[in-house]
Amino acid sequence: MANPFSQMLQAQGFVLVEATPVESKFEIIGDDMQFVNVKMDPSETIEVVPGSMSFMSDNLNAGVNCDNCCKRCLGCNSCVMTTYTNGGSSDGYIGLSPDLPAKVIPFDMGAIGSKMRCKSGTYLGHYGDVNLDFDTDCCTATCCCGGQGCLRQTLEGQGTAFLYAMGTIMKKTLADGETIVVDTNSVVAWQESVTLGIKVAGGCCTCCCGGEGLFNATLTGPGDVYIQSYSREKFAAAIASMAQGGGGGGGGGGGGAPPSAASMDR
Repeated sequence: MANPFSQMLQAQGFVLVEATPVESKFEIIGDDMQFVNVKMDPSETIEVVPGSMSFMSDNLNAGVNCDNCCKRCLGCNSCVMTTYTNGGSSDGYIGLSPDLPAKVIPFDMGAIGSKMRCKSGTYLGHYGDVNLDFDTDCCTATCCCGGQGCLRQTLEGQGTAFLYAMGTIMKKTLADGETIVVDTNSVVAWQESVTLGIKVAGGCCTCCCGGEGLFNATLTGPGDVYIQSYSREKFAAAIASMAQGGGGGGGGGGGGAPPSAASMDR
């Protein structure tokens, strides 16, 4: 961030999230659609979302973990997680990638020192002591209109967890009582000390035609919040729109060959 607008955001406490690799343990590869490559010590185990393994050394053994399956399901995760254990006597490695064109965000849970609440569908995997759980939002207003539902995915422990999110990721550290208004789909994660709320998007015309729906989310400090520029919901809507329009690039016209060779102009 170097231009005046970026400097203004920095003055407001926003920072661009750029994963800092732990050289002895993991690295994030690529600018977007990223890999996280994790070094595996002998006998060490990593737990990941099924289907996220892209490559690994041949001394890793795959398995599954069915513990706490109900809690994981209620947090909108897979009931069964895949595990990879280094069964050899030398170091191994594993490369993980999200199921969307996304960036990987590492969370050192021991350094954070508190529970993190996360948007459903953002968990990729973890190593060390990390408890993947859920908590309940009993406020009718936020559970119905805050974009996170009544059951929210949570992370806590002393290990390292990996989340993923699309587009550019921003982090803001909120002061005590400070509030930021965020699109409901753009919230990625927030510390337990941060309060999630809602705010009416505007008047009747704005709510109907402004593109933000009836409500935006509010996050009130103290604590850290993470925001993404492009959400799973936007991605799904874009794909659906292209499918309804017949696919193809540019103006949305159909691509490919005509129905039969005879209809082609020579």
